[in-house]
Amino acid sequence: MKRRPMILILALALASACGGGSSESELPDVAAGAEASPDDNAPEQIQIERVRSLALRARIASSGTIEARRLTEVAAEVMGRIVRVHVDVGDDVDAGAPLFQIDPGPYRMIVAEANAALELARAESANADSEAERLRLLVANAVASKQRYDQLRTVAEVSHARVAAAQARLDRARLDLARTEVRAPYDASVVARHAHEGAMAGAGPILAIQERGALEAILDIPEATPVAVRVGDPVRLYIEGLAEPILAQVDRVAARVDPQTRTYEIRADIVTEGSLVKAGSYARAEIEPSRPKPQPVVSASSVLNRDGRQYVLRVVDGVVEHVSVRVGIRIDDHAEILAGVSPGEWVVTGDAVVRLADGARIERRQAEAVSTAATQPPEEPGT
Repeated sequence: MKRRPMILILALALASACGGGSSESELPDVAAGAEASPDDNAPEQIQIERVRSLALRARIASSGTIEARRLTEVAAEVMGRIVRVHVDVGDDVDAGAPLFQIDPGPYRMIVAEANAALELARAESANADSEAERLRLLVANAVASKQRYDQLRTVAEVSHARVAAAQARLDRARLDLARTEVRAPYDASVVARHAHEGAMAGAGPILAIQERGALEAILDIPEATPVAVRVGDPVRLYIEGLAEPILAQVDRVAARVDPQTRTYEIRADIVTEGSLVKAGSYARAEIEPSRPKPQPVVSASSVLNRDGRQYVLRVVDGVVEHVSVRVGIRIDDHAEILAGVSPGEWVVTGDAVVRLADGARIERRQAEAVSTAATQPPEEPGT
């Protein structure tokens, strides 16, 4: 009768969550297997590893557009003919600097008319007050009727209201005159000019300006990612014409998924000197989100994909158990396990994962401590 080959375990000692190494004495005790066949030159070696607790960063590819944080189409607030445009495309302006001028002549005349109307109303009001006061004294001496005094008092109150209305018209006329000169609302760069001197200003914009030195990347993130992107996650932006990527971080995350594209929007502010990056540029991006807390992590080769499900082969007292797991982040040679195993447990890794059946017994004949340097995940940015 042919003897089955002896199965030995080559223990792969990996760092635990606290960073310690594993010695031969830490390997799980396993039951004895079948004897080795004399015809076999060497027994099969099975690698196992300890489940670690690590905070992996996912790597999500995305694309989007570089835009200014504020982009404003500047139109005239009053109607009139444009007599001067102070800026052109490419100019930088400070907050409060003049942009263009609407002909102020007609509005100066309106101010003069409103001022004259106010003076007239004030004179009429003063006269009405004087008449009412004179009649009040006559009524006190029983010389005039109180009914006549009440009529004059009403006329005086109406004149007061006319003064207030005339003052409001004057204030509005002065405001319209001030609005004939349009100024920059913030430090900006002029990016478009839609009209020139002599044109009539209407509802359409005259200039387009964008906030100076304040750019952001607007990126679309697929809904089906292993981990959601959060504020503060690092971003690498690759922009045409730049030799090196721009490092940024997520500043805002949309609270809604677009039902048409199944993506959600994130924004990352860009801090860069000069004008190397321009609004409207196309950008490729790599976002590296992580979970708030470390999760169990195994080597990618420890995960078995079978019949649409995923398993790891856990070793308990020398017996292999097929454990259904839920895999999260996969990065390089590492796989995050969201459910199924816990840190500190031992699992089979390597080629033997696809060969060992559930319930197979394996035996330890030798254990070898191996450096974990080659199996650690890459350091997170900033560490």
